[in-house]
Amino acid sequence: MLNFKIGSTVISYSIRRSFRAKYLKLSVGIDGVRVVAPVSMDDSEIISFVENKRDWIVTKYEYHIQRLAQIEAEREFVSGEKLLFMGKDYSLKVIEDEGRFTRINLTDSQFLVFINKHIPLEKRREAIRRKLEQWYISQAKTIIRERLEPFSDDIGVRLNEVRFKNQKTRWGSCSQKGNLNFNWKLVMAPMYIIDYVVVHELCHFIQMNHSKEFWQQVGNRIPDYKERRKWLKENGIKLNL
Repeated sequence: MLNFKIGSTVISYSIRRSFRAKYLKLSVGIDGVRVVAPVSMDDSEIISFVENKRDWIVTKYEYHIQRLAQIEAEREFVSGEKLLFMGKDYSLKVIEDEGRFTRINLTDSQFLVFINKHIPLEKRREAIRRKLEQWYISQAKTIIRERLEPFSDDIGVRLNEVRFKNQKTRWGSCSQKGNLNFNWKLVMAPMYIIDYVVVHELCHFIQMNHSKEFWQQVGNRIPDYKERRKWLKENGIKLNL
């Protein structure tokens, strides 16, 4: 992982070499820059190319940061706000009570959050956010693990450890040791998007790249994977607390 610095901002970038790539390709997200390069290209040439694109990269990076900050700034965790779960909007309702612990109950249309009425207002937002995050992580562990079982059997792979992390834009990753990582915010998306990410990561056990053969493996299980992938690129930033 390489990086360059603009003022106090450090932007990291990773380089992936591809036999199919004829030219350098850059993509920018909140988690940094991804570079796809031809196998024969020297590192020095790649680094020079990235350096020459600094202004463009910074503009794109700041755009993503601003969009995320806008979404986070709008969230006050008060009654009436909308929260996503499994692709559906639910209205948040905060209920004060005498209970010692903050509790969450999901109904057909609402997230009900019960919070001790004596918690100071300046601490209430963080208390609700923290409890909601714990709830989402618990749901992610249950739902994603349930989807892993049939797909891993179909693809013919054995899993080792499955972890759930808080990441900005990366939805999943895998290792050759059979470990999988998933972004818990994925359970805010519809099930067909969850299935796409699950299949995507499992197919990496067959092809540890994004080659034509890899996408064929994905397409065998998810024929409309391109549409699902597009949905995630366009809507992924909305999957956030």
